[in-house]
Amino acid sequence: MSIFRAYDIRGTYPKDLNEEVAFKVGAAFAQINLGKIAVGCDARLSSPSLKEKLIDGLTLGGVNAVDIGMVTTPMLIFSVSFYKLDGGIMITGSHNPKEYNGIKFFTKNSMPISYESGLNKIESMVKIGRFHKVARHGEVESKDVSEDYKNYLLSKIKFKSQPKMKIVVDAGNGSSGKIHSDILRKVGIEVVEMNCEPDGNFPNHLPDPLEPENVVDLQKRVVEENADMGLAYDGDGDRVVVIDEKGKTTSINDIFVLLIKHTLQNFKNSKIIYNVSNSLAVKDTIEKYGGIPIEYKVGHTYVQQTMKNENAQFGGELSGHYFFKETFTGDDAIFASLKLLEFLTNNSTSLEKEFAEIPRYYSMVSEDIVVPVKDSEKFIFIENLKNELKNKGYRINDVDGVKVLFDDGWALFRASNTTPLIRYGFESKTQDGFEKIKDFVEGVLEKIPKDG
Repeated sequence: MSIFRAYDIRGTYPKDLNEEVAFKVGAAFAQINLGKIAVGCDARLSSPSLKEKLIDGLTLGGVNAVDIGMVTTPMLIFSVSFYKLDGGIMITGSHNPKEYNGIKFFTKNSMPISYESGLNKIESMVKIGRFHKVARHGEVESKDVSEDYKNYLLSKIKFKSQPKMKIVVDAGNGSSGKIHSDILRKVGIEVVEMNCEPDGNFPNHLPDPLEPENVVDLQKRVVEENADMGLAYDGDGDRVVVIDEKGKTTSINDIFVLLIKHTLQNFKNSKIIYNVSNSLAVKDTIEKYGGIPIEYKVGHTYVQQTMKNENAQFGGELSGHYFFKETFTGDDAIFASLKLLEFLTNNSTSLEKEFAEIPRYYSMVSEDIVVPVKDSEKFIFIENLKNELKNKGYRINDVDGVKVLFDDGWALFRASNTTPLIRYGFESKTQDGFEKIKDFVEGVLEKIPKDG
């Protein structure tokens, strides 16, 4: 499988992604995006050398590089827009095991580059290995963006009273630990740090908070410390999972609902972007509080592009990414944390009280519900399924895969853009409807050509 994926470059180091590849990627990017480009990296052991060689490729192509050092992906996004640069590149393996690394790309105004909008061109040039000669090499400057980033985020948060909370922060030894802890302390939070020292060996657990085994220690620590909350961040600081005061992992959909309520309190009648895999409770909440719901594809590039096109205020995904107009449509985990704390403090409420008010439906929805399938057959199956169900008279939403609409619920089948899997899920407002949709889903699953 190619290291060039739907949203980024991703592969194992040094087998698939190494310094030679990084140099070629930098030189190729310079062919399609000249100007001044921010470059940052995460805490992985291979990231500094990959960043150095990628910058060499950029400058060979005439690009002026701004090396912002070890940062989170949201800080890279911030840097491109705040300093009015011409683009940005982030070296990060995100939440993957330590042997992986990757590269994310952004144009002016912090818009992510997908395979369709530019990665395909970079891939072609890297494979050929020949690049245009330029009259002058670009220059490199180093810049510490951390204080500007912290001050910018804090300028967007207004507490009616100082939050009196104790929070345990687990950064998974990624690049976010000290930065996120410092920001929380600046608003008066008592912070207990866990795994906040950057360490590319990830000695305590993988930097993926969506996997239950990676938050077990955090759950225990929240209870031991009698803390109000736990916050678990991924390796590059763009995803967050919330642990409640009882040490229980909260639902991504539930946190999304609270952030939607908060957004619509402050920005009346605004547009909210959500995914085809989000619960019906998300759409219901948007409509209940006067917002305009817009359903779209899974994937940060699609969410950010749709937010720009629709001038939306907020968006979210089932994977723990939350996107804000205030953060240049980027997915920013610490800003999502601040917004959640602002909502709870300014409304004198709690997670427990708010969760009790969220409508509960019968659902089987998770990023982990998948069926392995041959990579070459996954999109063909989805296309054939769409045509078959349309011919049978089913109501279909095909904005992302096949979403079958029932009177009281839905069932979704979509091919993963990055792995040889088909993801599925279903939900109903009634138990009887849930059982009927479950039978329908099981019938579809039997038709999937299983891998192996």
